[in-house]
Amino acid sequence: MPAGDEIGGRGEAIFYVLITAFCGNPRPRFKPQYLGEKYESLDYLVELVGAGDPTPFFFVQVKSTSQGYTKTKPQCLRVRVKQKDVQRMIHFPAPTYVVGIDDTQEKGFILSVHGTAATSIPSLPTRFPLDCANLEVLWNEVKAFWDARNMMRTTSYFTA
Repeated sequence: MPAGDEIGGRGEAIFYVLITAFCGNPRPRFKPQYLGEKYESLDYLVELVGAGDPTPFFFVQVKSTSQGYTKTKPQCLRVRVKQKDVQRMIHFPAPTYVVGIDDTQEKGFILSVHGTAATSIPSLPTRFPLDCANLEVLWNEVKAFWDARNMMRTTSYFTA
C-alpha cells in the first residue's frame, strides 16, 4: 500500500484532472492553483474561467484515501477532516469545499464547508461526485456567490 504522502500527491493530481475536465466545452471551466504544502487547511485556490472580472474563485482542501468506503448507507469515503481545518475553512470570506479522492477508483466527491458547521468531518458523503453535471452546478454556485457581492474597493490609506 502506498505511503500517505504518495496517496496525497496522487489525490491532488486526480483532483486537478477532474476539476479541469472539458465536459463538452472548448476548454476547462476551472483554473486550479496549488497553494503549496505549507498552506494550512487549503490545497487549491480555483478560479472560474469565463466568468468575467473580477474573477470568481473558491478554495479546496483535497483529502485522499485508498481505504475505500464505509459499509453503512449512505456510503461515505473514508477520509477525515479535522475540526481545526473545518473551523479555518468556515472563516474564509470565500466559498470553501472539501474534495475527497478515492485513490483506487480515481473518483472525487465534493462537500461544501460553510455556515456554522464547526465539527470535524469523520467521513465524506458520496452524494456529490466531481462529475460534469456537478462541475456545472459548482461553477454556477460560485459565480452566484460573487455576483451577489460588490467587492470593488473604493478607498485606501495608500491612495495618491
